[in-house]
Amino acid sequence: MNSQTEAELIARPVLKFTSQELAQAMNRSFEEYFVPFNFDAASFERRFRSEHLDPAASRLWFKGDQLIGVVYLARRGWTCRVAGMGLVKEARSQGYGRTMLQTAIEEATMRGDREMLLEVFTENEPARRLYERLGFRNTRHLLSFRRMPAPMSNMTALSELDPLTVARLVTTEGEPDLPWMFSGETLAAAAPPARAFHLAHSAYAVVRPEAERSLLLTLVVPRALRRQGWATRMLQALEAEFPGVPLVASLVPEGAVRAVLQAAGWEQQPLSLYEMVRPLG
Repeated sequence: MNSQTEAELIARPVLKFTSQELAQAMNRSFEEYFVPFNFDAASFERRFRSEHLDPAASRLWFKGDQLIGVVYLARRGWTCRVAGMGLVKEARSQGYGRTMLQTAIEEATMRGDREMLLEVFTENEPARRLYERLGFRNTRHLLSFRRMPAPMSNMTALSELDPLTVARLVTTEGEPDLPWMFSGETLAAAAPPARAFHLAHSAYAVVRPEAERSLLLTLVVPRALRRQGWATRMLQALEAEFPGVPLVASLVPEGAVRAVLQAAGWEQQPLSLYEMVRPLG
């Protein structure tokens, strides 16, 4: 992109916009994307509140009065995450994305952030090449799994509990360095319609029921009770609790949970992501 084109771009902080305007900008910037988005004001706030969106660091980008795209940044401690970056259809393949992300990197460095991370679909080669040119490197491969519940009987009934209790367990007993969206810090904001369960106080899960699926947000077994089959029994109990629609687990890293899902017959889905990290400073 030449300097004249760059000069035409205007970045405005998210603080200046309503939740409805931000949701609409997100929807437009991810139109015809790998996974469709259809946020309204309430669902936008529910999603990004838990991820710790920073409205002062996040930007909507314009050319004149026309929306070009969005860069939504979440922040925790010395780390910031690109929680959403997209361009409206008319602005794609014109070099705007590089300017937007490079600006975010420079501003994060000036704030004192130590690293920036993001997730990108493995099939999105143009975006991956852009991120690599700007210094991001793959750190791990994140997979998604799906399970259509099978008819079951005589299952041990689950007991419901406060999702915050499970979030705290994820922080103390869960796998280290979980993906941002499913870390204990994110799960601490889980609220209805998300539901949390325990199975004999030996396995714990949080599920968010949706119209066409039930999303497994976390599965955790305390360390002292592992290798006793509790995770498998919890998955079976969840199938009985949420019949009729698929159970889905997203952004699953290498580790115990992935192994349990595979052993329990959950099917790996075609779309996967790379987590990418760039040191700052």
